[in-house]
Amino acid sequence: MEAAALGRGGSASPLQSLREAARARSRAFWIVAGLTVLAALLRFLTLGAQSYHHDEIVTASRVLRGGFGHAMDAVGFSESAPPLYYAIAWAWTQLTGTGEFGLRSLSALAGVATVPVAYLVGLELRGRRAGLIAAALVAVNPMLLWYSQEARVYALFVLLCAVSLLFTVRVMRRGQRRDALKWGVVSGLALATHYFAVFPLVAEAIWLLRRRRRESLPGFAVLVAFGLALAPLAVHQMSLKHAEWISNFNLGHRLWETAATFASGETSDIIARPERPLLSVVPLALALAGLALLVFRAGREERRAAVLPLTVALAAIGIPVLLALASPDKDYVLARNLIAALVPLLIAVAIGLTLPAARRLGTVLAAALIVYSLAFSVWASASSQLQRPDWHVIASHLGEPAGPRATVTWTLGLASLRYYLSTGAIQVTPAEDYDWMVHEVAFVSDGEAPPPPRRLLGPGFRQVAFEDTGRLDIRRYALPGPGLAPLRLQRLREAKLNFRNNGTLLDGVGPG
Repeated sequence: MEAAALGRGGSASPLQSLREAARARSRAFWIVAGLTVLAALLRFLTLGAQSYHHDEIVTASRVLRGGFGHAMDAVGFSESAPPLYYAIAWAWTQLTGTGEFGLRSLSALAGVATVPVAYLVGLELRGRRAGLIAAALVAVNPMLLWYSQEARVYALFVLLCAVSLLFTVRVMRRGQRRDALKWGVVSGLALATHYFAVFPLVAEAIWLLRRRRRESLPGFAVLVAFGLALAPLAVHQMSLKHAEWISNFNLGHRLWETAATFASGETSDIIARPERPLLSVVPLALALAGLALLVFRAGREERRAAVLPLTVALAAIGIPVLLALASPDKDYVLARNLIAALVPLLIAVAIGLTLPAARRLGTVLAAALIVYSLAFSVWASASSQLQRPDWHVIASHLGEPAGPRATVTWTLGLASLRYYLSTGAIQVTPAEDYDWMVHEVAFVSDGEAPPPPRRLLGPGFRQVAFEDTGRLDIRRYALPGPGLAPLRLQRLREAKLNFRNNGTLLDGVGPG
């Protein structure tokens, strides 16, 4: 492939390109600016409205709760990711605090910044129209929106991988060592954010080695230095087996979940809901139609322009899948770990939707995909049924316990509820060899659930309250007077609360 076939962009840096477009007051610049503002509105308007989810609690209360040294130590023993995001988040929260808006705003900014980067990649590959459609798809994609509102590494991971792709294209087109050096630095930062960055970087490295080997050597040297520096931490974290739970779920099903999640965001497990595959049918069909146009309507140069982002996306997904098949104990395939493939895929779709040979059809398909994704993102932001469960309001309703209390609810909600309670709550399991004594038992269900059978509670407990807090409901049971009764931990997990599994949180309790 000839480097010139990759696109039409100028030789300026990304920021210079945007500044020059602004000075020229080009229509494309103002469209990109508008799309960036739209992305910011989608990400920031509801940024602090949702409670922290299970994984975010790890960031807010375990990693960032102390000094910088503690944060870096905590990454080593509690995380499966490199330290860059947490180092930046620690510095960021010295100014913003660890509240939902302040901590998540780092991810939101990364998500917003990805929009103009997608435009620049599309511009370099196939011109302004492809860049504009790519920027629009990134701005409204529900998956990218979700993780732009998550206090975790993923939005920064996506941004850095997108910038790495941009510099790959520029090195291919111009063959300048300074672009290769920038690729190496950005790629190293991506690897220092999430280990799965190595997979799209492998594809980019192969392209550069084949076409621009000599010019790319400075960038390779920088990337290798990052890899060597991170290797001991990666080996240590892998030995802790924090991510081994992933392989407990069927690989084929996780791949289907990845496709659905890329199209319609997190709509099932993370928000404690059954899967909704029908929500993904329309955007998946539209995206596949855009890729089909590349096959049936594209010319040789247009197909070549799409090959690079498609190769990067395929590597980001395919290599982890092959590794999982070859070694099931190293199976970490999960939608959010594969998220670096999403922006390259959207760029390839944008190229297909802007082919001159399918201009009308491509325009209709692009408009449909953008409108659907925008409407879905607005709906998801406004609907409690598509958001993280509101553990903050549950903690407010529960308040201080009148006596030793057990709260039974979703296992993955326990860390969040404990975070929002100020009662020193602890999580216990039936395997612990204590006879816990309580005065009150509260059941938090996802919507209305039947009262628990008497055998779960034991004699003496009576329902004293039922509270509808919105999506989540609370049923309270207490003993008359000041008495205490043993807690039936094993049986309580059988309560029908509309969650996949139940756990128990205790506050004000010691073993009997």
